[in-house]
Amino acid sequence: MRRQIALTSAIGLLIVALVAGTTGGLLVGGIAGYWYGRHDAPARSSTALSGIEASSTRQADVSTETKDAIVNRVNAAVVTIENQQKGPNGSEQTASMGSGFIIDTQGHIVTNNHVVDGADALVVVLLDGTKTKATLLGADSFQDVAVIKMDGAVPAVVPFADSSTVQPGQSVLAIGSALGAFRNTVTDGIIGGVDRSLDTGEGYLLGHLIQHDAPINPGNSGGPLLNLNGEVIGMNTAVVRGGFGQTGSEGLGFAIASNAVKSNADEIIAHGAVTHPYVGVSFRSLTPASGSTATDAPEPVMLVDVLSSGPAASAGLAAGDQIVAVNGVTLDGEHQFLNEVYKHKPGDTIRFTVQHQDGSQDEVNVTLGERPADTT
Repeated sequence: MRRQIALTSAIGLLIVALVAGTTGGLLVGGIAGYWYGRHDAPARSSTALSGIEASSTRQADVSTETKDAIVNRVNAAVVTIENQQKGPNGSEQTASMGSGFIIDTQGHIVTNNHVVDGADALVVVLLDGTKTKATLLGADSFQDVAVIKMDGAVPAVVPFADSSTVQPGQSVLAIGSALGAFRNTVTDGIIGGVDRSLDTGEGYLLGHLIQHDAPINPGNSGGPLLNLNGEVIGMNTAVVRGGFGQTGSEGLGFAIASNAVKSNADEIIAHGAVTHPYVGVSFRSLTPASGSTATDAPEPVMLVDVLSSGPAASAGLAAGDQIVAVNGVTLDGEHQFLNEVYKHKPGDTIRFTVQHQDGSQDEVNVTLGERPADTT
């Protein structure tokens, strides 16, 4: 059974980023507005710091605490994040707000990349309303994970659980800054599905997602999804609005599974970035043939730019070439370009099936580089 949700005009799905804007209403972005899929994406570097502790939970629905007791214990670890950007007069203004959660006593906070993207400064608002500055340590646009470090005393921390144990029907709690104004809003629900993916429309699928029906709103981005032991099983990142025939949808929230979040956060804390292979191209996805809605309809990518010093240029690829398949896997709605490339490591050689502008087609071997920290 396909678990992917394809965001195409034919089925009319809309992904609304869970980031609340402070002016002009709610901002639509995040999943629907990723920059990352169009390029080998940039990363930010920082000083290496200590890792994260995680726990494994096999009986998450069997809790000795009531829900209110769980919330009282972990709520102070959930924060609101203000994304401040410089206005026309040079002063910093809060452009949007999201959520995050503190994972250790050093003050590391995990959130979504789209919560902090474009920030000139970051401010963390604690449960009691106290505000403190924070520094971005690094981010991974591909999995939409970022780590920031807050100044000042740490009020509480919340541990990770093993998301591989999560099952449909399991009870969950969500905490986040609903609409940016209602800090630490608590909702509950159940898991609707695991191992989901969302088509970003930018040449890759956002994977490792847990589907749930705990109500989440703009401002919830980056907030934790908790089991009934008060442990993080996921990080809320998107919700589906609309549906087949534009009839609307209910209870379709998505959280990045904690194992994926923790893996990315560990690497960011240790190295300032998540290591991805590098092709050295910018590209755009070509839509399937007119009238086709099948997720297995071919969706090649066209190279818009090929960096002269990159792996693709070294292999003889040029702007205008179309990549039809990677290692024999035809690119389509379920097998997208970056997902297929990112199955490999820097230094690996992979095979692109390429259709050139003159109509000829051949196989091109590309040895992947490592994504530079300042790639644009």
